[in-house]
Amino acid sequence: MPPSTAVDTSKKPTGRRTQERTELTRAKLLEAAARLFTEHGFEGVTIRDLENAAGVQRGLLAYHFKDKKRLWKAMADQTFEVLAEQLNPRLELVGDLSARERIAYIIRFYVRFSSNHPQLPRLLAQEARHESWRLDYILDKHVRRIAQELREPVVEALGLNEREFVHWYYLLAGGSSLIFSHAPECKGLFGVDSHDDDVVDEHAEVMVRALLGPAA
Repeated sequence: MPPSTAVDTSKKPTGRRTQERTELTRAKLLEAAARLFTEHGFEGVTIRDLENAAGVQRGLLAYHFKDKKRLWKAMADQTFEVLAEQLNPRLELVGDLSARERIAYIIRFYVRFSSNHPQLPRLLAQEARHESWRLDYILDKHVRRIAQELREPVVEALGLNEREFVHWYYLLAGGSSLIFSHAPECKGLFGVDSHDDDVVDEHAEVMVRALLGPAA
């Protein structure tokens, strides 16, 4: 009987295994970066801290990202990409609504996003307090465009001037996320778990009323 010529499909090609290991290691480093950088700041985290938190061998951060600065940029880009991936398709669906209805939708979306993805408001809170190359990076690559795209429908819906929009913007940014970043305080002070679905929905509606006022 001739020997079997069946191919062992249980073994993946070496190239594919290497690619999967690379992607897994990068994902672990990015996850660790999002956690440590947003909690302790760029200067408060070492390369060894990042590799230990990611559970990877020493030297792999430099292999995959060259240095801590490039890892921080990749982490920041990924954080904002998650926002864009979720928000942009939704904005296309509500394009025919009035300016006021679009803004109400964006407020509700951002409240829920802040609850589910606390790394974005934490990143902004960490970097917005001081002038640095990191603040310049996220402003120039991400935040400035978001603010500009938000300004037109808000001014149209509420009749704000340019200075008033600045105040409105920070009410949105802070008010949408603070209850979630201060979740332990909220639980201890009021006995309310701010991440409960019904609390998130309530907060979204309170924010809509606060930022849009009564309907005309």
